[in-house]
Amino acid sequence: MKRRCVILILLAIFGTAQTAAATDRVRKKDKETVFGQIAEMSNRQVVVVDRGSRIAIPVGQIRAVYYDAEPEALSHARADLVQGRNEDAQKALAGIDMSRIKRKAIADEIEFLKAAAAARLALAGKGEIREAGGLMAAFVANHRDSYRWFEANGLVADLLVANRQYAQAARYYDALGEAPWFEYRLRAALGKGRALLAGGKIDEAMPAFQNAIDAKPDSPKEKNNQTEEYRKLAQIGKARCTAAKGQPDEAARAIREILDETNPEDVTLSAAAYNGLGTALRAAGKPEDALLAFLHVDILYFASRDDHAEALANLAELWNELHQTDRAIKAQEMLKNRYPNSRWTPP
Repeated sequence: MKRRCVILILLAIFGTAQTAAATDRVRKKDKETVFGQIAEMSNRQVVVVDRGSRIAIPVGQIRAVYYDAEPEALSHARADLVQGRNEDAQKALAGIDMSRIKRKAIADEIEFLKAAAAARLALAGKGEIREAGGLMAAFVANHRDSYRWFEANGLVADLLVANRQYAQAARYYDALGEAPWFEYRLRAALGKGRALLAGGKIDEAMPAFQNAIDAKPDSPKEKNNQTEEYRKLAQIGKARCTAAKGQPDEAARAIREILDETNPEDVTLSAAAYNGLGTALRAAGKPEDALLAFLHVDILYFASRDDHAEALANLAELWNELHQTDRAIKAQEMLKNRYPNSRWTPP
């Protein structure tokens, strides 16, 4: 009897180990991990089967998917991208022998991560915008069933903005906005507003920003620090539209109110607000005040790359207006050297 019990226990342990070794994993944003076999995948949900139970996980709740028997290099590359080590991720992915990849989901993940690494490097000035955009656009066109599809649309849109193709970018942000999750919809509305504003479409940008400001979460759990930041960035975008429509003083007041409510350590929001304030003050014919606003970004919030590039472009013009030629040249050189791929850098 005892021997039979021991055998059953060993079989159970052995069986469990085998099951665990042949298991996919879905890591959720709330840090829960769902184990099982991925039975279905679309751009809206991933369905995992675990011991006969089907678990449908909305894509908006997913942080990452890990596949059974995926190459070790893929695991490393995924982690590298999360940590911002884009070049390391690119090298890891380049070393994968694709002829040995038999599972479509793994091949699709590798394709996406290659495009994502190229996109992030290009946006950081270390690669070609058009080449990265082509890779990501191809993924969007060929993998609508991937859980990465909405994310990929957002990256294509960001690359198009960097390449000054604002109307096309707005269309990809529209595709991102088809997602049923609050955070995705906010990012889409904000991105579209910014693209239209950059393209001079003020009357079209204003309602896009307003959509982001007015958006409501479907549940309290969807509201978080990121969604609140998107909403405030949309308020800054709306204020910039107000300035462009001939009401710069009203725009400056609105942005100063946002700054009063913003933690000075919030780099992204502070940088965007000071750039918006500087733009409004320039429109109001107050170049010295505008200069001070843009200097905040140059001195304190340069870690926000696109905002720093915008600040430098404005500083170069303002220093010239104020007959400070040496400082204007210095700002122009910094802009060109640090941000060669930025839309703010002259061609």
